[in-house]
Amino acid sequence: MKKLFWLVLIIGLVVAFMTNPNEQDFQEFLIEKYKKENKESGLLKDLLDKLATPAAFLTTLSLKTEDYKLCSTYTIKNINGKQEMYLGLYKKFVKL
Repeated sequence: MKKLFWLVLIIGLVVAFMTNPNEQDFQEFLIEKYKKENKESGLLKDLLDKLATPAAFLTTLSLKTEDYKLCSTYTIKNINGKQEMYLGLYKKFVKL
């Protein structure tokens, strides 16, 4: 049982190291986030969906990243000017 625990722990750490997200992954996450937040419909929805990519790019200009090899933290100023912090782990992002 002890060996199984260590094996699972080591595999989990190796996978976390290999799937540590980078800035490009975070930018793609922001694009999807902005598209999901778009509650408009019709032509306006299409226009705002197309503007999600430039908005994500502009947001990442203020990006501060800290890489811890197994995970990373991303601090941005959102569109409203407030700071948001995200934890990136296993190619997923969680708002802190």
